[in-house]
Amino acid sequence: MIFMVETCMKMNFQSEDDFSAFREDLRQRLSAHSPRAIQKKALRPAAVMILIMNKEGAANVLLTKRTEKVGTHKGQMALPGGGYDESDGDFLRTALRETEEEVGVRSADVDVLGRFDDFISIAGFHVVSYIGVITHPYEYAINRDEIEDYVEVPLSIFANREFAKVQQVEFEGHMYNVYHYYYKNFEIWGMTARILTDFAAKILNRCAGEAVDLIH
Repeated sequence: MIFMVETCMKMNFQSEDDFSAFREDLRQRLSAHSPRAIQKKALRPAAVMILIMNKEGAANVLLTKRTEKVGTHKGQMALPGGGYDESDGDFLRTALRETEEEVGVRSADVDVLGRFDDFISIAGFHVVSYIGVITHPYEYAINRDEIEDYVEVPLSIFANREFAKVQQVEFEGHMYNVYHYYYKNFEIWGMTARILTDFAAKILNRCAGEAVDLIH
């Protein structure tokens, strides 16, 4: 699928007013976005939160590195989130609850801007993604049973193809682009890289070229 780029969102800020304008622009773009829904059944439901902050004048996103103790995606980089529980009531509550359990970001501290797309992971999850904003710095409370490390990554990395290494793989008869990004000592790939790459292309809009080819 070819996704046409219209405008690039400014992801560097001279002031908090600039970041506030970015936040409201992002909220409006998400409101106008029709989330891609997943029709396939027999998947385990889950939800993740793309947590954005103004770190030293640039939009950053919080990522975690999972421990070897967790059930799936051991040692991989991830967005805060996890499996849906019936007591949650909805997927947004799942994303907020899991975010608080993993990194200690309280639900009341998250300005939820909207819902992004749904995704299917090779581990058999139907993943619903949400976008939220928190203040920076934030005093995280890391759950060391689940999270080995964490890092705040500039969003601009995912909005520029020069930073991506791409390989094509076949899954269930379809070809997919698998993106790999490198930041400090972290490799970001798989579902996390795919969500952030799509988010950059569809909402933030990529800056390198006039069209983005997304293979799904």
